Amino acid sequence: MIPNIMRFFGLLLLVSWSLVFQACNRQARKEEVQTADRKLAGAVRHEQYGSCDSVSNAGIYVKLNLWQPTGEDTLAKTMSGVLNQKTIKKINAFGDPDLIKSNPAALESVAGAFQVFENNYKSFKKTNPDAPGCWMMELTGDTLMTTSKALCYQLFEVSFVGGAHPNSFRSFHVFDRKTGIERPMKDYVTDSAALVKLVEKEFRKVEKLSPEADLDQSGYFLLNHTFVLPLNYIFAREGVRFYYNPYEIAPYARGAIDFTIPYTALEGIIRKDIF
Repeated sequence: MIPNIMRFFGLLLLVSWSLVFQACNRQARKEEVQTADRKLAGAVRHEQYGSCDSVSNAGIYVKLNLWQPTGEDTLAKTMSGVLNQKTIKKINAFGDPDLIKSNPAALESVAGAFQVFENNYKSFKKTNPDAPGCWMMELTGDTLMTTSKALCYQLFEVSFVGGAHPNSFRSFHVFDRKTGIERPMKDYVTDSAALVKLVEKEFRKVEKLSPEADLDQSGYFLLNHTFVLPLNYIFAREGVRFYYNPYEIAPYARGAIDFTIPYTALEGIIRKDIF
């Protein structure tokens, strides 16, 4: 009798655990689907043009490491095209305008833009054979955050074309998740005057400056003696991130000035409903 009761409770326990396991599996599958819906398929575009000879310390190269969405949907096609054009434009920034005009391929492909960049380097070396250092541009791109409506993206560029030191530049971009079209951050601002005041207040806090301190006399670069927003600011998980690149508002030695203002302080200033 006792063995039968034990077998009964053993079977009951086994069935109970089986039901719990199945319920957990159903929940896990549900979460996996929900997670997959939020994910955005993509891959990193690895490309390099040219090279640098470390022995002679001469040469020229462009290296790309850009995350891009994959697939045949509108977002993937449009956004990849935008990123490609941004890359071409960045390379052409180091090219001779006359050479670019006479070489249509420089405006159509990364390889074409690099060819003009390389020709500029060769011309420079002919007149300055003893100039040390490789010319280079490295461009990295990745997502910062995605929502159901937008994809926040950053490009980080490091370049050297002679001079005392390499230069770097970071830019932020917001892409519409449905169309892949880039939207300016100003589209999300409802009160630009209030935003400037709030950013200046945070800027002074980060830079350890009093509200009365004169920014011009303190060595900062202002537009007509007026504080301005950085060229680049973007949505982040904690709030809106504001980023001043080197030379944008302060000397190179100061480096980048980077801070985030929480969303709670931006109510009535930034629209989150369309983001």
